[in-house]
Amino acid sequence: RTFDSIIARYATSGAARDAILANRIYRNLSGALAGVADYMAMEKLLELAANPDTDLIVLDTPPATEAIDFLDAPRRLLELLNSRAISLLGAPAGIFKSQLRIVDMAARAVLAAFDRVTGLHLLGDVQSFVRSFDGMYEGFSARAARAQDKLRASDTAIVIVTTAESSRIAQAREFVMALEGAGLRVSAMVVNRVLAELPDASELASAHIAPSLKKKLKRNLADYAALKTREEVSLSALRESIPGDAVLMVAPDLGREPRTIADLAEIGRSIRAA
Repeated sequence: RTFDSIIARYATSGAARDAILANRIYRNLSGALAGVADYMAMEKLLELAANPDTDLIVLDTPPATEAIDFLDAPRRLLELLNSRAISLLGAPAGIFKSQLRIVDMAARAVLAAFDRVTGLHLLGDVQSFVRSFDGMYEGFSARAARAQDKLRASDTAIVIVTTAESSRIAQAREFVMALEGAGLRVSAMVVNRVLAELPDASELASAHIAPSLKKKLKRNLADYAALKTREEVSLSALRESIPGDAVLMVAPDLGREPRTIADLAEIGRSIRAA
């Protein structure tokens, strides 16, 4: 429905709009083309941002790898619509041959032959679909530019949430570099499920408990200390990788899975600077 509304907004006429919406290529494209869901999410972001009743938008993206695809969706869709292949398919049948390369003419010949053999008229459908977008590229481009500007605006904060596991830390560092490469500024990083501070070992030494239990507790404390040391190494690596003006924060492990609003509120109250 979001894609349909964009077509209706930028179509040069009612007839052009109806031709696109009824085209079988469009119907498959709008539902199945990789990246369309990401682009539609961006459209919803712009729609919400333009609503005067909106005070704050919290956009929860997919994990790191998919998030880059999501943030890059407007550019990728425009690249597809402006690709040489699309231009070739949309070229009218009577175009001067000097304007097409040999490989282009060969490709058109193969597709035309395929149409004749199968009777599917695929080339004609694709050409009709591509040509129906004439006059709409400017609208798509303007929306894509607005989406990119919104992500880079001074009142937009990008917050990365991760855990202190070494694999996750490495992924978070790569994500920060990828965002910087895309011109996106990271404002903060939150490390979730951080271990509690180590207890005082002297209390264990003076505890009046069975020697066998005290031995087990000392071993447990040593294991916990090793985990805490590994976590501190990971946090140090993160400090070195995030931008200088970004804030590094930690949220302690609840000791249980958060299942209620009260659990989330407890996490929120416990977040602190690392």
